[in-house]
Amino acid sequence: MSASVEQAIEQVAEAIARVENEIEEINEILKNPTISDVDKAYYRQKEDRYLQEKSQLRQEKDRYLQKELLLIERTPMPSIPENQSVNTPFLENIQKDITVIKESVSKPDRATPQKSAASFGAEELSRLEKTENVHDPDENGKGDAVLTTEQSGSLLQLETEHQVVAFLTPFLSAVFQCNGSSNRVLVNSEEYKWLKTSNDEKSTYSQKPDMFICHKSLYQKRDPFAATGDSKLHQMRRSTDIFGQLSHWHLRRFLSVVLEAKKDISNSAFGQTINYAAHLSFEESGPIMVRLVLFDRESFWLVETLRGRASSVRKCRWVDGGSKSRLEKFMLEDPLIKVLDKACFELGLVPEENGYLGSGAFGLVFKVCDQNGVAFALKIVPDVDDNVAELQKQLSITNEAKRKCPHLIVGAEEDSFRKFESYY
Repeated sequence: MSASVEQAIEQVAEAIARVENEIEEINEILKNPTISDVDKAYYRQKEDRYLQEKSQLRQEKDRYLQKELLLIERTPMPSIPENQSVNTPFLENIQKDITVIKESVSKPDRATPQKSAASFGAEELSRLEKTENVHDPDENGKGDAVLTTEQSGSLLQLETEHQVVAFLTPFLSAVFQCNGSSNRVLVNSEEYKWLKTSNDEKSTYSQKPDMFICHKSLYQKRDPFAATGDSKLHQMRRSTDIFGQLSHWHLRRFLSVVLEAKKDISNSAFGQTINYAAHLSFEESGPIMVRLVLFDRESFWLVETLRGRASSVRKCRWVDGGSKSRLEKFMLEDPLIKVLDKACFELGLVPEENGYLGSGAFGLVFKVCDQNGVAFALKIVPDVDDNVAELQKQLSITNEAKRKCPHLIVGAEEDSFRKFESYY
């Protein structure tokens, strides 16, 4: 065996060792006692999926070890000069497979993939198809459809992405119950840059997913962008349509769904959508799970991602039976936002649009109003045992809220609520 072959075997062994270290890191994340309540809830729900994924990775690791043994037992190749690197297809395939496994369990040092959106989308879709995580439309689905056949025919006649978004806005608002019956809003963000490509403080907001759903306290309203040269779009818009962006970058973990529209779904569109998830999940401050809806004039894809990496895709047509229920159930609801709504209901308060005032180590502060229009600062702390102590420790955030809303500070703790005076 030549020296170059031995060196190649060492490289394969080192790569396998790195994969083992990454698998151990996943186990450490699951054991971490400092994980937030939101992440704990997610881990409980997804524990089975993690166990299955780790089992599959171990099987892959064993297969590569067997390949390594076969490579060691291969007959030496004297025809290859000692100073020439071995570049056999067999060894190349091993290196490619190990790279795929390493990428699937490692934390990226940057969010943006080093390839085009079309190439990235095609590779991700192929990977999901191989692991049977792409689910095709159900022609025999039961239940209500999002659109009737007639409505679908009208949608197919539209010419631009803006028109597709405008047409589907009332239907999406109804499915996700963003029609005034809840504090949830469907925000059109087509022309407003609100998504960062890095957590660097100097990084600017450079991307603009078409829509997102969140609590009304978390978004900043903007004027509708001009429909210059598109009279049809102007006619399609409604006075109830909401335009804007996420009010603060670190609130991205509370997004329920992010939506991206295209005239026709393509590999490039899928790659762009997954790229959004990678940026939203980037670094520890981002959410573990992001759910996205990629849609066009004929269908929509329910895209689930974990740590910015696609984990499953379900394809549906707007006219499929049961498509309405599948879309509705796809939305995430954060426990802390549920506490916010419950606190407002119990205390007779109304959350303000763009009402986020600040955050501490364990809670968020929102601007709310009572039935008389008096403003309050409502602090939500998810950990019951830390509520009173946290309110006392975080005088800076309390006093900042006091300055903006010079009234009473209200603290909410799951099933009960207390009032605390702000003081200097």
